[in-house]
Amino acid sequence: MDNTPLPSSKVEWTLADFLSTYRCWALFLASLLLAVGGQGLTTVFPVIARETRSDYQTVAIFYLGSNAGWILGAFLAFVVASRYGRPALIVPLIVCALVAVSVVPAPALWASPVFLFLFGLLFGTVRAVFPLAIAIFLVGGRPGKIDFGCALTLLSTTILSSAFAPGGASWLYQADQRGLPVILGFLSCLVIAIILLLPAQHLAFDDTPRRRHRPIAPQKRSPLIVAAILTTPLVLIFLLTLGVYGFQVDDLEASGYFEITLLLAFLVLVITIAAFIYFAYWSYRIHGELAGAAPSQRLLTPLAAMLVAILVPLGLPVLLVTLADLLNDRGSESGKGRLISIPWLAFWSFLFPPIAIALVQNAANKSYDGSSAEVA
Repeated sequence: MDNTPLPSSKVEWTLADFLSTYRCWALFLASLLLAVGGQGLTTVFPVIARETRSDYQTVAIFYLGSNAGWILGAFLAFVVASRYGRPALIVPLIVCALVAVSVVPAPALWASPVFLFLFGLLFGTVRAVFPLAIAIFLVGGRPGKIDFGCALTLLSTTILSSAFAPGGASWLYQADQRGLPVILGFLSCLVIAIILLLPAQHLAFDDTPRRRHRPIAPQKRSPLIVAAILTTPLVLIFLLTLGVYGFQVDDLEASGYFEITLLLAFLVLVITIAAFIYFAYWSYRIHGELAGAAPSQRLLTPLAAMLVAILVPLGLPVLLVTLADLLNDRGSESGKGRLISIPWLAFWSFLFPPIAIALVQNAANKSYDGSSAEVA
């Protein structure tokens, strides 16, 4: 794999460049931990404060400090983070953790207006500085509109993931209604975020990205077959569910349908696993094949693309959009015009991904015309 630097004159970072760096994933995971821990804490904080006999006015002081913290966080992001990226993120995390840990030996601090305002101020600062600083870091790489939008979309999925935090925080609160497990969980998120950011010496994307090129021989595939393979499990699951709940029998086991239903469910499971493996295989191959057709810094390595498509929230739609943008550029350069409609692709990426995948495969097939691409 070629890992040599690109020429350093005004290099524009692509989404693939961002996703191929440790600092990007450190920012993503740290932001995710902060969003989860913060959302969980704010969910149960009023209940914890009530256990310490704090009135509503005292609780409101925490939220007042949190709102004021956004002003301080914006200052750190726009003034400090542009020059000292890592300290601008790590120092607020450390200070917030030190203040939060003080409530462990002294739960009575929950009733202190001074403590609540200070804690809220630091809490709001930490929650504000991360998204603003990340946006500044991304802009420093001078990405294109689609690359910037897709990178910001992936990083913003941390907010969506934090929607699951209240359930976990409520479970922790049930273990100890003084809120100690919740605080310890919040502290754990802060500490892990700090550990993730420490190895990243330089968080801004104002340097030169590394060249990546893992080519695979291009191969044409039928878009209809690709869509059919990925759609089959969904159709079978729907039909099986319809059969079980639409034609209910009072005693399924006694009527003799239990074994048949169990066998069909196992068959659907096997087909679903096979389709998932094919999806991972397709995600791996398409990036390598497009790299084999022509090298591009806008392509992830096949393995990285497969992992992003499987593991990262909204990873698949974002990758499909970037592939479509690349294919349109290649079509324009070869005189074929735009090969795929990006708005239409984005629509299907969220509504029904198999169709979006088929659209990308069809555009890739067209881009291979005139080359020595194999036919699957």
